[in-house]
Amino acid sequence: MGMLLLGAVTLVVGLLLASLVTRLSVSTLRTTVVATIVIFGVLAMVILLMSGRLGLAIAIGAYVFWLLRLARSGQGQPQEPATPPRQSGQMSRAQALDVLGLEVGAQPDDIEAAYKALIVKNHPDQGGTDWLAAQLNEARDVLMRDFT
Repeated sequence: MGMLLLGAVTLVVGLLLASLVTRLSVSTLRTTVVATIVIFGVLAMVILLMSGRLGLAIAIGAYVFWLLRLARSGQGQPQEPATPPRQSGQMSRAQALDVLGLEVGAQPDDIEAAYKALIVKNHPDQGGTDWLAAQLNEARDVLMRDFT
């Protein structure tokens, strides 16, 4: 009776996780898949330990441990593509306005507001790239030179 209840709970958890995955963005999908595999791995370990299959439980435990270390180290994640270098070596004022989404004649307050809004969304700690953050920083610096 206990194994039947455990199987039903596992099925319900799996269905709930599947419904959550369909609503998640691609960036959080990887984390959800790893979490799901870990949860089912731990459940399998518990079931195997309860049934006296210590050798199999240790093997699954080793796999779960390896998966957690792999997820934590960031290995196996796709590398971001290399970005093409700019031809001139320095951003023009027109390019800087385009990067920040501003019009000609933007004032320092407009520049800072646009920069802050974009850097919050595109910071490397928030899923953006180092290259994009550098572009935003350079665009702000180019536009602010006129006001200093």
